[in-house]
Amino acid sequence: MTDESDTGFATFGVDSLSVPVLLSVPHAGRDYPEEIFAALRLPRTSLLRLEDRYADLLVRKSVALDYPVIVAHRARAWIDLNRDENDLDVEIVRGAARDDYPAPGAKQRGGLGLIPRRLSGDGDIWKHSFELTQIEVRISSFHRPYHTEISAILERIRQKFGVAILLDLHSMPPIRHPVSSPAPEFVVGDRFGKSAASQYAETIMHQIRARGYPVALNHPYSGEYILTRHGRPRANVHAVQLEVDRALYLDSEMREPGPGLLRIDCLIADLVAALSAEALGYSTLIAAE
Repeated sequence: MTDESDTGFATFGVDSLSVPVLLSVPHAGRDYPEEIFAALRLPRTSLLRLEDRYADLLVRKSVALDYPVIVAHRARAWIDLNRDENDLDVEIVRGAARDDYPAPGAKQRGGLGLIPRRLSGDGDIWKHSFELTQIEVRISSFHRPYHTEISAILERIRQKFGVAILLDLHSMPPIRHPVSSPAPEFVVGDRFGKSAASQYAETIMHQIRARGYPVALNHPYSGEYILTRHGRPRANVHAVQLEVDRALYLDSEMREPGPGLLRIDCLIADLVAALSAEALGYSTLIAAE
């Protein structure tokens, strides 16, 4: 294990690179710098809504198997690793002018840009805006190093195996669905085929369905910045997002680990193994042609 305490994340299994798959967990961090609480307008418990609550516990078996894993410890409220550095809400930056920033995307308009600004139903998160220098420190000390590390690991994997896959792990609240069909408990995202070759999403979905879980592809979550940044299918570097229904592994209040945790932890490790088998078989076929 490499514990990057200064940069807010840790890596596991990246020295041996036993499989061509890197697991990332960007939104489960529970490390809240004091600066967050000093600026907070809402109750502290409201920030739990930004967490992929205990999703980091879903990679414990993968870590034990020495699979490559990167886990963010710093909380999403500090800065969102699944947003571009430029996806900065102008209302967050003290004294900023709208013309100085790109037009906001849908997530930013909803208050969930690079620095989360508001929560639906609760309103603004912060009592005040932040100096641009404060935000730049968050980018340079945490956001940028996290992505630099992912890029470096994926390139080392690609050099070793000829192919690399990033499996970006998230959790979601239960999806409300028409009674005519079961609501998906997993959502696989590959940005509609832009971030990964189709067989990797298909492999994941096959494995999930074989265990009796309903699963959807790209709806309602197709993937965000992490997939855009790291998925390069033409270079044989693929990125797939996996959303897991929190009800599968948390307690009834969605606050603490529940009885399903071990089952989903094992499933995630099985998905890594299945992706590895698919990738290595596919690479072998390419080499033989």
